[in-house]
Amino acid sequence: MADIFVSYTGSDRDWAFWIAKELEALGHTPHVHEWEIGSGDDIYAWMEQRHDAADHVLCVVSDEYLKAPYSTLERNAALWQAAGKRPGFVLFVAVKLSKLPTLADHIRRCELFGIPEDAARLRFREFMQKREAPALAAFPGKVFAVSNIPIRVPAHFLGRQDSLAAIEAAFSRPTGGIAAAALHGLRGVGKTTLAAAYAERHRTDYRATWWIRAQTEATLRADLVGLGIRLNWIAADEKEEPALTAVVERLRHEGEGVLLIYDNAINANELKPYLPRGGAARVLVTSNAHAFRGIASPIEIELWPIETGADYLVARTGLETERNAASVLSAALGGLPLAHEQAAAYCERLEISLGEYGKRFAIAPARMLDAERDAPAEYHDRLTVAKTFALAIDEAAKLHAAAEPLIVHAALLSAEPVPLFLFAEAREKFSEPLSALLADDGMEEAVAALRSFALVAREKIADERDASISTDAIRLHRLVREVAATRRDGELRRRTRGTLVTALTMVYPRDGFTNPASWPRCAVLTQHVVAVCETEAAEPNPTAEHADLLSRTGGYFHGRAAYSTAKPLYGRALEIRETVLGPDHPRTAASLNHLAALLSEQNDFEGARPLYERALDVWEKALGPEHPDTASSLNNLAILLSNQGDLAAARPLQERALEIWEKVLGPEHPHTASSLNNLATLLQDQGELAAARPLAERALAIREKVLGPGHPYTALSLNTLARQLQKSGRSGEAIPLFLRAIANSEEKLGTDHPQTQRFKSEYARALLDLGQHREAHALAASALAIHAATNGPTHPWTKDSGAVTADALNALGETEEAAAIRQRHGIGAAR
Repeated sequence: MADIFVSYTGSDRDWAFWIAKELEALGHTPHVHEWEIGSGDDIYAWMEQRHDAADHVLCVVSDEYLKAPYSTLERNAALWQAAGKRPGFVLFVAVKLSKLPTLADHIRRCELFGIPEDAARLRFREFMQKREAPALAAFPGKVFAVSNIPIRVPAHFLGRQDSLAAIEAAFSRPTGGIAAAALHGLRGVGKTTLAAAYAERHRTDYRATWWIRAQTEATLRADLVGLGIRLNWIAADEKEEPALTAVVERLRHEGEGVLLIYDNAINANELKPYLPRGGAARVLVTSNAHAFRGIASPIEIELWPIETGADYLVARTGLETERNAASVLSAALGGLPLAHEQAAAYCERLEISLGEYGKRFAIAPARMLDAERDAPAEYHDRLTVAKTFALAIDEAAKLHAAAEPLIVHAALLSAEPVPLFLFAEAREKFSEPLSALLADDGMEEAVAALRSFALVAREKIADERDASISTDAIRLHRLVREVAATRRDGELRRRTRGTLVTALTMVYPRDGFTNPASWPRCAVLTQHVVAVCETEAAEPNPTAEHADLLSRTGGYFHGRAAYSTAKPLYGRALEIRETVLGPDHPRTAASLNHLAALLSEQNDFEGARPLYERALDVWEKALGPEHPDTASSLNNLAILLSNQGDLAAARPLQERALEIWEKVLGPEHPHTASSLNNLATLLQDQGELAAARPLAERALAIREKVLGPGHPYTALSLNTLARQLQKSGRSGEAIPLFLRAIANSEEKLGTDHPQTQRFKSEYARALLDLGQHREAHALAASALAIHAATNGPTHPWTKDSGAVTADALNALGETEEAAAIRQRHGIGAAR
């Protein structure tokens, strides 16, 4: 860190003090005369000592400063040192708009006036980040004039310090014999601006800084020849081919101190023939493509974080009081610098607030992204965000014909990553020519084409419950989605969404409610199902296919005990089926059954019962009294009656369901096992333990054989049999069965799932019987909290776990707390 002499005049005292504190925060030691000179001290002696010993003199520049005698003396002495013995000795920080004298105007400065404090702090810290001497020792008479940089670095260049440092780091690690870095990222992210900023910051480090238009072979060759002419390596009238050969060869042997910037390169293969074949020249590439590892160190240029985007919007527009609106707008613009510049220019031109722009953008994003009058002149001949992405899509389509329809279909899905198996597995559901284009390696080639123009990012989605499970996906930036989606309008867009519904129906699991193994796939598809179906359902004619998908997504959330999320999905599916299929259709009955089951688990037995009864009536009439779906309805209604305490009414329904399933599906079908298990549970609750046990054992045997020992339904049977043993006074024998059930459920459903906690509550009852009161209390209290939160305070599962908790507290002497729990949850007296 450096000792820094702060030179200022009295009118800029506040600025000087603020700058000095920022220097301290950066680890430097600032010397401010008003902080160090005491009353009666010799100011000239202090100035001479501190000025001579300083690593830098920082001049706080304003018109008043430039006229003040002391500051003029300090500044001129610093400039004299900087021009001779100590390059970089003087630092200019302008705090007011002013004109420097001609002899000092060439020195790089930091301008802090006219911007908010946060932006000023960021700009100052970036200015102070690297103050070491240039990489190349400069001969005093040397002229650093060989440059053709066509880009002006914006006045508000923010948030790229890490990227600038990454360029330096890449240059320290030569790739293929040369020091080369490739800046890649989304169009409009600021790759070209960053390259220009690097060149400007390091202009004294190089004897030549040369900009090469690498988007076409013709411009690339012309600019390399131009460098050779400028350095007197070739004659101006030299033919192009020998001239190119000579320039590339001279760069290999005489490239020290030369920075080559290949802007907007198409890809590594097309660029490689025009790179130096070795030597000390440094190469900086900008490209939309990412695959440059063979010739350069790739550096991905990230989108702005919201804070940086907000800083830019406020600084660029001068709307300092709109920080909150700037943050909201920056988030909506997805951190894309080009979009921020267009928004700021629009606000400035029309003199509207950032908040008002945000409202207009929310209503018509595509229109705002294509506002030509506000596109920056420096950016590809004033291309707007919309045209930038539209042209990129067209170029990607030239590489592979599937690129355009693939990104359009993806754009009409959710903003979440799109799993690629949707296009692979459901390929035949897409219309031609897309279906044929995706065959074999077509999908991979289409994705590669889109990535070549930075239109999509490829990523792995790790499952939230099991990190070893991942899904290959593509992600679209939100503004790319907006632009791509506009390529399908009206009827064509409606048909495209219909195709997506059909494809999703093919790949979305049907067993999300009952099979946790399907949850990872459900998780990556569900948001896309909801997005397509909700948009489509808002139109006049939603289809039964929409209802089917919504019902499946509801089942996924239901199975995970996310009841509040599942309920509207079930409700919408029921509404569509009643409208499209009619109230007496079997699929409508299925929706009635799903919604009733959900209400039952939320302790709304009164709301669930008429739905169950209506579903049973529909199935009996439409399918017959001995159909498996009729048996399912009988089974579910019986469980509800049991939860309401009407065991006598529930029993004949359970027995009838078992009879149907055994007759129609066979004695070893999983549905038969479910009926056996449910009837065993009912008999246990009626106190008929001897009759219950063989049913429970038979159900367990079927499930272990057919479903496997790790299936959640097998865990249900383990718990049922363990519960029978515990109620029979054989808690010691029940313990290993309870533990197996709990381990199974924790693995498949998760620790906090209500089913897992139900097993733990009943295990706690067995521990209580064995005198392990504290262990029983800990398990039961945890189960009580989860059941109360997910199932409601008076649900039978909540009451069961509450009763065990209260009994454990009584055993521990905490009778008042036990009584409070019983009263809170409507639980009867202790056992």
